Amino acid sequence: MTITEKIQLYLDEKISIVKSFPISEVVKVTHMLFDTYDKSGTVYVMANGGNAATMDHLYCDFKHHPFVTEDKTKQLPKGIKRLKIVNLCSSPAELTGLVNDLGIENMYSGALSPFVTSDDLVMAYTGSGNSGNVIRAIEVAKEAGAKTFSMTKGDGGKCKKLSDVCLIVPGTSKFPGQTGKNDNNFHFEDAVLYVNSILVGLLKERIETLMLK
Repeated sequence: MTITEKIQLYLDEKISIVKSFPISEVVKVTHMLFDTYDKSGTVYVMANGGNAATMDHLYCDFKHHPFVTEDKTKQLPKGIKRLKIVNLCSSPAELTGLVNDLGIENMYSGALSPFVTSDDLVMAYTGSGNSGNVIRAIEVAKEAGAKTFSMTKGDGGKCKKLSDVCLIVPGTSKFPGQTGKNDNNFHFEDAVLYVNSILVGLLKERIETLMLK
């Protein structure tokens, strides 16, 4: 297979995933996000590896994009309620301290447990659906009565049963670098970004609608 054919393979797989994407789960997490905003709750996000870096992207978009004018020249009036969001991946000092004190499986739950409430939404991103630190954090969130959302691939792992809503990116891949145990991982990581964009856009529209009331 030529390089051109491999690039086309990647894009064809992407098209197949988009066509079979679980839109109903995106609808569910959208309503969870709206409810959290209405209750002035906090959104907590977490992931591992490269996806942890993507959480910074989510944090920036959720915190700021819905609250600027369409031309991005200024912020919305101060009287418009902002969304509260915490990126549990953001501080290397905090994470390494928690790993040192509590162990790697409790790094996110240790950061979450003192603060999470029943008004909050905890969003977890794990390709396998079985990352120990993510699973433990979801358990802590559920114990506090918070809403839980996970985004995974494959069979969804433990997240499928544990989370209130579990979005499983469909499909399998033959593209180099995302086969075998890493099956579909690039497509999963891409999907995290476009689900984020959908949620941010829908939240922005809803806030603009509320401003007109």
